Amino acid sequence: MSDSSFSKRIWTVLKISFPAAMYNLLGMVQSLVDMLFVGRISSLSVAAVGVSMQYVGMLYAFMSLFYVGTNALVSRFFGAKEPEKAGLVSYNMFVLALGFSVPLFIMGYFKSHVLFHILGMSAEIEAIGSVYMKIYSFSIPILFAQGVLYSSLNAYGKTKIPFYIGIFGNIVNFLLDYALIFGAWGFPALGVAGVAYATVIARILEFFIYAYLCFIRKEIDFVMRFSGDLLRRALKVGFPTWMERMMTFPTYIVLSALVARYGTEALAGYQIGLRIEGIAFMPGVGFIVATMALTGRHLGAGEPEEAEKDAMAATVAACAFMGAVGLMMFLFPVPLARMFTTDAPTVESAAEYLRIMGLSQIPLGIFFVMSGALRGAGDTRTTFIVNTACIWLLRVLPAAVMVWMGIALFWVYLVAALESAVRAGLLVRVFLRGKWKSIAV
Repeated sequence: MSDSSFSKRIWTVLKISFPAAMYNLLGMVQSLVDMLFVGRISSLSVAAVGVSMQYVGMLYAFMSLFYVGTNALVSRFFGAKEPEKAGLVSYNMFVLALGFSVPLFIMGYFKSHVLFHILGMSAEIEAIGSVYMKIYSFSIPILFAQGVLYSSLNAYGKTKIPFYIGIFGNIVNFLLDYALIFGAWGFPALGVAGVAYATVIARILEFFIYAYLCFIRKEIDFVMRFSGDLLRRALKVGFPTWMERMMTFPTYIVLSALVARYGTEALAGYQIGLRIEGIAFMPGVGFIVATMALTGRHLGAGEPEEAEKDAMAATVAACAFMGAVGLMMFLFPVPLARMFTTDAPTVESAAEYLRIMGLSQIPLGIFFVMSGALRGAGDTRTTFIVNTACIWLLRVLPAAVMVWMGIALFWVYLVAALESAVRAGLLVRVFLRGKWKSIAV
């Protein structure tokens, strides 16, 4: 492969991945802004909204059932120059996602108090959180429908559209947070309810823009006809990813509980470290989106070797970006932690986590690209098995044993970093075998 050809491939990857990464970063910024505003109300409000986010996290796990299958099939049909089938997949998954969201909306609206009971929250937190969830629940159908439109646009490589819509939504959410929480500009002061209303209104306005662009402007060429076969095929691809998210989501709670055994400062530092690392993940998320789209497109066009070359180019780019991020985490962990707290023990605890996890960013970059390539090819079963087994057996289980034995937290974090490298290595091995090139979806 010539240098110019390789550079063009990297540029193609970056054109798709950068807007996708920024879109996901905007989602994190919106959540952070919400929590900063809520923090000015009361500590009880922070706890209530924080617990509510556990349910929201589960919603995103369910959304993966539709997102991955839609992306894999639409990109495959786009590459095969079969726009009618691509439009059928988008429309059928859009309708199914809307229908699937209804019981989740009902649960969020009528049964949100159950979550607070399970987690042993106080009556005050339950009361505040239930108000938030009742209002937030109205955004759930929009969240699911919008997710299919988002994944379809990504499959076509049109990642700039969701990015621009995300900027608009963040601005609306910020202004409404300020207006509805504190009663500015003649609006009523609604407190925590204002945060929820701001989110719902911003999502509705975003959805109207998505709907206009996708249904009127035809950014997605929908074919409004039922296709049970394509639905089945898309869900078959998405189901393992949904299972993966559902089985790995609890690990964050379990690991937090284990770290809490080392003290309040350790737990606070760990949470801050996770927040910073989550921001650092955004380039990686962009590479997942780009590699999924390009892999599906090339396989649809009957060009598996081109898919492999693009994945290799994406790996180089991901290692460069994630390596730079990891270097910042390793060299400047204290200033990064001080952006979130001034408590010295908490800062030191967060810095310890960031130094160690900074070493794992290059393996994570490789992992992101390999998982994106395999998912784009429709091989979601392999990523499900590798991710779930590694996280539970090589990260959570050793952490539990080390906590039980009283081993220093440093080693818990080091094992987590090594697990990321093992996971990346396993997916590289699967990718190089090449079986994904012949998977039918």
